[in-house]
Amino acid sequence: MTSCDGFLDEENLSNVNSEQYFQEKEGYESLVNASYATLRSIWKNEPWLFNLGVDIYTRGESELVSGSYGNRDVYSSELNEYATLDAQNSYVSDFYTNAYYGIQVCNTAINKSTSVAGMSENAVKQRLAEVRFLRAYYYYLLVEQFGDVAIVTDEINSPITEFSRTPEKEVYSFILSELNDIVGVLPSKQDEYGRATQGAAKHLMALVYLTRGYKSYAESNDFSRAASLADEVINGGQYALQPTFTDVFATGNEKNSEIIFSVQYDGSSFGSQYGGNGQQNLYGFELWTKVVSGFEQGNLKYGWKKNQFMPTQFLYSLYDTSVDSRYDATFKSEFYATRADASIGLKEGDLRLYFPKYDQPFTQQDSLALMSQHPNAIIVTKDRWKQDIEHVGGSGMCPMIWKFYDPNSSYPSNNTSYTSTKDIFLFRLADTYLLAAEAYYKLGDSQKAADRINKVRERAALEGHVKDMDIEASDVNIDFILDERAREMAGEYNRWMDLKRTGKLIERTLKYNNLAAKINKMDEHIVVRPIPQSVIDQTTGNFKQNTGY
Repeated sequence: MTSCDGFLDEENLSNVNSEQYFQEKEGYESLVNASYATLRSIWKNEPWLFNLGVDIYTRGESELVSGSYGNRDVYSSELNEYATLDAQNSYVSDFYTNAYYGIQVCNTAINKSTSVAGMSENAVKQRLAEVRFLRAYYYYLLVEQFGDVAIVTDEINSPITEFSRTPEKEVYSFILSELNDIVGVLPSKQDEYGRATQGAAKHLMALVYLTRGYKSYAESNDFSRAASLADEVINGGQYALQPTFTDVFATGNEKNSEIIFSVQYDGSSFGSQYGGNGQQNLYGFELWTKVVSGFEQGNLKYGWKKNQFMPTQFLYSLYDTSVDSRYDATFKSEFYATRADASIGLKEGDLRLYFPKYDQPFTQQDSLALMSQHPNAIIVTKDRWKQDIEHVGGSGMCPMIWKFYDPNSSYPSNNTSYTSTKDIFLFRLADTYLLAAEAYYKLGDSQKAADRINKVRERAALEGHVKDMDIEASDVNIDFILDERAREMAGEYNRWMDLKRTGKLIERTLKYNNLAAKINKMDEHIVVRPIPQSVIDQTTGNFKQNTGY
């Protein structure tokens, strides 16, 4: 096989004699592949725990209409406003269950690695390193979301109800010990695209060291280790920034030089309209419910949008569109009719909906000039991009995050059709540069931080404006780094973790997320999630709930 698209095909492992099957090459490889497949369950359709309740997204309109989606409205409001978040939240429970399922598959693969017929010792060692990388990653996600979590390293073949939560400090030590053990075993490049590499391990190590560096139990060299590892990925020769920001997300270009680790999809990897990548669905609105005519329901040109996550006005305000290409490469601001309406003289292809750039003045004269060329255009200015539950004075519309658009999606049957075959990027080199910058800033070296930020900003510059994008060492602080991460990584699944890591979750969410600020129930207990009640009920021993839940 030549790509991860093949090795991640789902397999039914329940109908085989596992002891015999997993001791043979085919069976063991299928078990390792199942360890990767869990990534899809964790980063599936709606990544609530990673992008709600933050500064740059809030609940979208489909989550504001009471009862329209049943309990889903409640669960999303709990994660965005925090006031009633409790141990019954199904999104929290789903993530917890999926992460531990992935860990259990990894544990099984580790346990079965001692004797595999038909595989060389080196081949088994490499697969074992991949699985330990994945397990470390799953534990990192868990410990940041829940704090103290149970470390389970044994294969479990029968029900066990007695577990204890391992202190967060020890979980971090375990993660880093695992990664340090395997980083030298993983190859710099895999024969099958999508498998864990040395670069992926180093990126994850940099992230984990950086995160621990903020903790009360940080070790003195955490930030220096993070900076060094990130620089090794940057300078190692395996990865390179794409020439333009648009290139990173271009259809057909997922396996590009910038991508370090991603969740893999292709058309054969899911069998229904709910099994694909839903990233393109989440940040839009239903055109046909907002505009009287010009768009048919679920049209292929613009697809079904679910409007689960609405960008806050703060996110739009972060871009200087006179020099930075990322606003236009991230957001869609012009929509053209996909069907005619003879009653108003509207033709298919006419401009129907227009959002002026947030940072650019748009005068009455500008409006008249646009309407003279496009008489059926509806102009939605930024004062009408409302993120308030009542939508008072608002339109329920705003520029969509569009960089994930997949023109090859099928099943345009409803707005829960998750059929994109684009990969979900978990680690990419621009992120590595920004992690390095953050580590250097925490070390007190703002010049090195600025140098690494400038690499990302220069790539994003409009033609002729490279130097206009450069910053000085004096510009660098944690808020600037978080702003830059927002500009570069809007829509990607990392914002809650970024804000928590830097100690800015409460401050920035209350400042920029209107719904969270209106409820105003955020305090220190919300920096970890509640342990699912089902876990508490089924577990004996010293398995306590997180404080405040």
